[in-house]
Order: sequence, then structure tokens, then C-alpha cells
Amino acid sequence: MEQPVAQAKQRSPWFYVLLGCGGLAGLICLGGAIVVGFFGKAVKDMSDGVTDPTEKVENAKKQLGAIPEGYQVVASLSLFGLMNTTVLTNAPALPDGGYELGADSRTFTYFRITANENNKRSRDFLMGKDTDATALAQSGINIKAQDVVKRGQLVIDGRKHFYVASRGQLDTGSAGEPAQAINNAVLFDCGTEALHVGIWSQRDPAPEQAPDALDLTGSVADEEVLAGFLKPLRPCGQ
Repeated sequence: MEQPVAQAKQRSPWFYVLLGCGGLAGLICLGGAIVVGFFGKAVKDMSDGVTDPTEKVENAKKQLGAIPEGYQVVASLSLFGLMNTTVLTNAPALPDGGYELGADSRTFTYFRITANENNKRSRDFLMGKDTDATALAQSGINIKAQDVVKRGQLVIDGRKHFYVASRGQLDTGSAGEPAQAINNAVLFDCGTEALHVGIWSQRDPAPEQAPDALDLTGSVADEEVLAGFLKPLRPCGQ
């Protein structure tokens, strides 16, 4: 008797949003979907932002201004205007429509969080005015101050950016524990009360090394590499 052929497991579309969101931000993404679940058009728009290739790209360009060369849109959607998010990756697509991150893969997750009382404190941490990252966690972006490996400021075509690179975790989409990662949180200084932040992530090149011994050349925390990646992005609309 022939045994039935097992069907390849299909991932939920929300996996691809959670891939780049991480931690509490991922729960905010998913929780937002549940909250608006009773509103048909909102749900369709959100679903299209995950599953419809054309819609994803259009949304991403509206949010970011452009898509960096070599990157593709995993998801791009708005949660009732409270938060916009776009997830990009340079990882190749899998047959099931997903993306499994390899050793050299990078992801970029952009958030626009509407004005709230945490935004100023989050902005102060990212700009180096404060060492307390609590407000960022409350906004759904988990960074621990003790894990910071590099800070800096960039001006690209007259646009200000502040960045904080830290060690953390990265969900690769594989079974098992998340990989150790370098996550570079970039503040786009748009001059508004809304918070515009992007997280550029990759596997930690040397997780066994102490932070002060870590060679960040060529990584997401390398200023020259970071500037090249950020150059086409204009979430402030400038």
C-alpha cells in the first residue's frame, strides 16, 4: 500500500512579518492584525501587504521612497495608521514563497510609529542623549543598552540619521534557537513627532568575541556600508 506523500508545510503569512519585527514588535504586528480583524477592508489591505507582490512593492515605496538594490519586499503594511512597517531582505526566495536567512543574509525592518509619549524618550536614546532604552521597548523595539557595540551619526544628502548597533537575536526562519545577530537601529530624523526607525540586521560575525574586539568592517554597523544602504531611502519624504 502506497504511503501518502507529505505535503510541504506552508508558513503563515504572518511569519514573514514577524521575521523582521522580532520580540514585542512582532507581537504588536500580530496583535494589531487581531484587533482590526473585524474590519474587512483593513484586513484585506494588510493581507495584500504580506501576500500580494505588487501591493507589497507599492506600499514599500510609499513608506521608504525606494527599495535598495538587491533587496526584495517581504511585507509592507499599515496598522490602522498607528504604525507602518516594511520588511526587506536580500535573502533569496524559497519555493513556498518564504525566505530563509543564510550566513550572509540581511534584513531591514522599518517602523513609523505615530506620535505618542514614548517617542521623545526613544528618540533621545537613539540620538545618544539618554542611556535608557525602556521607551524603545515600550514602542516595540527591543534594544538593551549594555549590548550596544557602536553608535554614530550620518548625514546623507543633507538628511540626518542616528544609529545604535547592538548585539541581539535574529529569527532566521529555521527550526531551533534564533541566531545571534548584530542589529543596527537607525533613527531617520524627520523633524516630526512620529518615530521613524529602521532595524538593519545580520548574523553576528563573531559571537564569541568581546564587544570591544569585534571587527565590524563590512557589517551593518560599518558606517560606509550603512551610508550606501541608506542613501536611496527617504521615509521622511525629502
